Amino acid sequence: MTMMAMQREMVDAIKRHAVAMSIRSPRAESYVLAEYLWAEEGTEQIALHRAIDRSAEPPPWLAKLISAQLADERRHAELLRGRFAQLGAEPPPAPALARAKLWWLERACKRYLDAFAAGPIVVLLAVAAQLEATGARVLGRHLGVMEARAAEHPTTLVLRAIVADERRHAKSCAAAAERLVRADEREAFDALRARVASIDRSFGITLAVRYWVLVAALAAADRIKR
Repeated sequence: MTMMAMQREMVDAIKRHAVAMSIRSPRAESYVLAEYLWAEEGTEQIALHRAIDRSAEPPPWLAKLISAQLADERRHAELLRGRFAQLGAEPPPAPALARAKLWWLERACKRYLDAFAAGPIVVLLAVAAQLEATGARVLGRHLGVMEARAAEHPTTLVLRAIVADERRHAKSCAAAAERLVRADEREAFDALRARVASIDRSFGITLAVRYWVLVAALAAADRIKR
């Protein structure tokens, strides 16, 4: 097994256990759901808005795709905020490590902004595709745990309404970037995608352990309160 595969299995196991702990804990569940809200209202939205802003006249097919995806993200955020309201909780701010990851991505991608004839939009779509794929995997993992343990739980219903869209978004962003890349730009594009994927993975274990510790502490606090 490769180091990358081992890391992914470790992160998966840690986060599955954390999700299971959160099921009967409003505080822990709120923390878990906050990660998804940060993605819906933060990272992916930022990347896609910038994709529009940095391309004065995007092709009609691309403008339509991005507009539809942003509408989906807003709907997902409303579903998540609705669940927070049911829990009587406010989502916490994004942790410093999550903000650091976005900062690192932006720094690493600067060298590629002028590498493609279609412009910076190629870079921004590549980043969005990676982050959407990661989000779809995280949401799918959570949904799998919920389906097995609490199929009719309110959070299970929210996740079902989001997961399929996220998987479609990842594929759509990746396909859009591919469509804009010329044959002579392929080497640069492959290097860009590899760099983005490497950064996306680099915080995996650190964030997963922090995530587990916080979820465990919140779940324990709710047990003591009861």
